[in-house]
Amino acid sequence: MAKAHGDKMTGDLLSWEPPKVAPRFEETRVRASSLARKVCRVLAEALKEDGRSREDIAAQLSAFLGEEISRDSIDAWTSEARENNNISTYRFFALARILGSAEMLNELLTDTHMIVVDQKYQPLIERELALEKKEALEQFIASRDKEWRLSK
Repeated sequence: MAKAHGDKMTGDLLSWEPPKVAPRFEETRVRASSLARKVCRVLAEALKEDGRSREDIAAQLSAFLGEEISRDSIDAWTSEARENNNISTYRFFALARILGSAEMLNELLTDTHMIVVDQKYQPLIERELALEKKEALEQFIASRDKEWRLSK
């Protein structure tokens, strides 16, 4: 069925893309020569995507952590040239939480076997793991049944 002229309600089936279970930034936007530089690029990209001012984010981070975080600190953490001003792990995680950015975490997990997924998927993942365990148990029981029948 063709989309009617001016129809804003009917979606284009060819433009559909599967949802991102483990969101990431575009690879070219966070490519870096070292992990330290990649952290800087990931922070800069997350801050840019968020759209709030660095002053507002610094204020929220300060309130969340209970310590003073300035815009200058955020600028230093995102600067690849300031190698001695790396962000600490707890501040990185706090910033990811404030920005709501799973991308920040997934980018740093790129070369591992791990990903960060939205918590809403936990029941589905646990269900799938239980089904795998159930299948393994059923195969074990079937092999024991076969061995028992052959031994009679």
